[in-house]
Amino acid sequence: MRITGAAYYPEHWPESRWSRDVELMKEMNFNTVRIGEFSWSVVEKEQGKIDFSLFDRALDVISSAGLKVILGTPTASPPIWLVKKSPDILQRDEHGHLRLHGSRKHYCFNSELYRHHSRIITEAFARHYGNDDRIIAWQIDNEYGCHGTTVCFCENCAREFRNWLRRKYSTLDRLNSSLGTVFWSQTYTEWDQIDPPMKTVASVNPHLLLEYMRFSSDSVLSYHIEQATLVRRFSAKPITHNMMVNFTEIDYRKLSEHVDFVSWDNYSPGDYDHLLQGMNHDLMRSLKDTGFVVMEQQPGIVNWQRVNRYYEPEQLGYWIKQAFAYGAFGSMIFRFRQLPYGAEQYHGGLVGYSGKITPRATSASRAFEAVSSKSLEKRRKEIGIYIDYENFWINRIDGINNDFRLFEDGIFPIYKAVRELGYNVDFVFSDSDLDPFSVLIIPTAFFLDEGFARKLLDFNGKVLVTAHTGVKDENNTICGDIPSIIHDRLGITVEDFGGIKKAISVDLNGTLLKGSFIVDLVELNGARQLAAFSEQPFESYTALSEKEGWYFLATVPQTQLASMVLQVMGLQERDFQGAEPVHLQNGLVLLNPFRHRLKVNTEDGELIIPPYDWTIVRKD
Repeated sequence: MRITGAAYYPEHWPESRWSRDVELMKEMNFNTVRIGEFSWSVVEKEQGKIDFSLFDRALDVISSAGLKVILGTPTASPPIWLVKKSPDILQRDEHGHLRLHGSRKHYCFNSELYRHHSRIITEAFARHYGNDDRIIAWQIDNEYGCHGTTVCFCENCAREFRNWLRRKYSTLDRLNSSLGTVFWSQTYTEWDQIDPPMKTVASVNPHLLLEYMRFSSDSVLSYHIEQATLVRRFSAKPITHNMMVNFTEIDYRKLSEHVDFVSWDNYSPGDYDHLLQGMNHDLMRSLKDTGFVVMEQQPGIVNWQRVNRYYEPEQLGYWIKQAFAYGAFGSMIFRFRQLPYGAEQYHGGLVGYSGKITPRATSASRAFEAVSSKSLEKRRKEIGIYIDYENFWINRIDGINNDFRLFEDGIFPIYKAVRELGYNVDFVFSDSDLDPFSVLIIPTAFFLDEGFARKLLDFNGKVLVTAHTGVKDENNTICGDIPSIIHDRLGITVEDFGGIKKAISVDLNGTLLKGSFIVDLVELNGARQLAAFSEQPFESYTALSEKEGWYFLATVPQTQLASMVLQVMGLQERDFQGAEPVHLQNGLVLLNPFRHRLKVNTEDGELIIPPYDWTIVRKD
C-alpha cells in the first residue's frame, strides 16, 4: 500500500466540520490520515479519567470515506495536571533551569514518574485501538529530541547516568583512566561524585561529555522500546517513530532497529537545496535498507524559522515525487488545514484558514495520483558514504575547528558532488554489507570503528578518505601519533594538523579548487602525490594522495573539489542537463527540481520535463 495523506487534528475543529474535511481529503487522493500525537489533555483531561469518545467519533467519520489512520501515542506533550502534580518529570537544561510547561517535549526520558504515566496512557490507547482495523500503523511519541531535548541534566538523569557508567566501567579506576580525569584534578573516588556535564566556567571534560551524549541517546532508545513493547502487547500493526531532518543527537541507526518502518519529517532547515532533502531521503532509506514514509512533508511556509520562506505550490508536488523516487512508500503532508491559533499558526497547510482548499492541495493531489499509478522498483547501489552517529557527537564537543559541522560541511558537499555527477548514494554503517558498492567515501570520521576499518581493508572497490579521519579513539582521546590501519593502507602518516578560517586552494591538474575548515599535514609512505596545497603556510604540502586505489584528501572539500577528486578516481560524469537522476534496477527516474522546464538528451532521444515534475524511463 502506498500511503498518501496528511496530519489531521479533529480536536482542533468543530465536529460539524469533520465530514466536509474528509470529503476534501478524498478529493485530494488521500488514503490515510495521522491523528492523536498531541492529544493527551483531550483524552485524559483529569488524571485517571480517560475518554476516547472524541477520537471514536472522528474515526467513524474518517473511515466512512474509506480512509485509514496512523495513530500517534500522545506522550510528546504532557498535560498540565501531570506537570503540576509531578514537576519531577520536567527536564533541566545545562544551566540547571527547568524546562517548563507551555510548549512541548519538556519531559525527562529518565523520570520514572513520567514513564509510569506514559505507560498508563499508551496502554490505554493500545488496549482501546489495538485490534481496530481502521488503524494501519502506530507512531510512538513525536520527534524525539526536538528543540534540543535529547539531553537533560536533572537529578533523574544524574542518577541514571551513574548507573549507566557503573554498568559500562565496573570500577572507578577504569573510568578515571578512560575519561582522563587526572586532568584538572577531576579524579573520582565515589560513583555519587559524578554529575552530568553541565555548564562550567571553562571546557567540560570532553570524554565525560561524549559518554553523556551516548547515555542520552540510549535513554531515548530505552524510553522508545518501553513504549513500543506496550503497544505490541495489544496490537500487531507496524510501529514507527517520526525522525527529523539533519538530526544527529540520537543514534538513528540504533533506533531504526526498534521500528517496523522508518519515517521522517521532511522540512527545509535553512537555505533550501533540493539535494539536501535528497540526502536525508537517502539516509532514512539506508537506516533499514528499505522503503520509508515521509510522515510530515512541509507544504510551504513553516512557523519555526527566523524567516518563514514562501515556496511555490508546485514545489510540493515535486517534494512528494522526489520522496517516492528515493524509495518512500508514503508521503503525509503536515498539515491538512492551517490553524489560526497556537504556536504553529503560521504553518502552511493544504486547506487555508477559511476552510477552502489552496493551490498546494491541487499540487499534492496531482502528485499523489502520479505516485499511486507508478511502479518504482528497487534502486541500484553505486556509491556508499560512511556514517557513525558518534562522530557527530565528537564533532559537537570540541574540535580543531569549532565552526565545522560534520553533517552539513563534511558530508553534504561530498554527497552533492556524487549526485551532481549522476550517481546514486547509500549511507553505510559499521555493520553494513560493503560488497554492492564500487566506491566508498569516509568523510572526516574522527573515530573509525576498528571492526569497520578491518572490513574496509577487504573492500574491493575504490576508497576516498578525507581529513581528520581516525585521529581519535572510542574515548574521544587523540591518538598519540595517529597510528591507524587505515593510514597504513593509505600510505600516509599524519604529522600535524590545524584549523583554517578561510578556504584554501588545492592545485589539482592545474585547476585551483577549494578545501575548508581543516588541513592535515601528511608524509607520504608509499602513496603518490596527486595534488598539493597552493597557499601558505601549506604550499607544496600534499592535498591529495593515492595508493593502490585508496585516496586521501587532506582537507574538507567543497563540492567542486569533491567532484574533481571523484572524477580523478574514475567516476565519469553522467550529464542529465540539470535533471536529478535516480537509477533503478531496470530504469531511470529524472526529476526536475526547478521552476523552468528541462530538456534532457538521452540515448532514446530528447525528453521534456515540466517544472517540478518527473519522468520515468524504462529499460527493456
